[in-house]
Amino acid sequence: MFHVALLLALATSINGQGWNWQPFNQWQQPQPQWGFAQQQQAQQVAAQGVTQQNAVSQRLQLIYGIPGQRNANQKLRVCCRSLKDADIECRRRYCDFEAFRPDQVLGYLAQCSPKGPTVGQMWDCASSRADHTACCVRQGVTDNCMAYCQTQNGVPTDYLKYAVCIGQFDKIRSCFHEYLQSHPNIKGDT
Repeated sequence: MFHVALLLALATSINGQGWNWQPFNQWQQPQPQWGFAQQQQAQQVAAQGVTQQNAVSQRLQLIYGIPGQRNANQKLRVCCRSLKDADIECRRRYCDFEAFRPDQVLGYLAQCSPKGPTVGQMWDCASSRADHTACCVRQGVTDNCMAYCQTQNGVPTDYLKYAVCIGQFDKIRSCFHEYLQSHPNIKGDT
């Protein structure tokens, strides 16, 4: 009992003197003292980070739109973005109605045909596998190119047979665009 009382008395007297033993003090880094200028600079850096995040968010919103408010091109991009088996470079370069032009078709086919299901999947996103025959007739698409308007079964694969249709491609693309303007894409995105 005497030992416990002695230890308590010793601890109380040491504690009362303000003894503060810190064995790791020599390895601790000094904490910076922040003045007004440093606080202001830190706030500006934080605000820039938020501004950059907002800029990225706005850019993504411009590219992919807001669900329920997307235009035809945004619906096409959202559909292509979901194509996990399609070549990413082909998706980035050609999955846009502005890039999907007659002067780009041969380059698109040359670059993307060897890359698995890319061409067929991107075609499905653009065409929605809908029947565009009525629109194509209105646009004046020739009979031998109607296979590209009747997309329920996917893209025709005999590209050489339809090479003459490259001249009709703007009209066909216009029909795809018109359809997506007022309908969800093939994945159901609006």
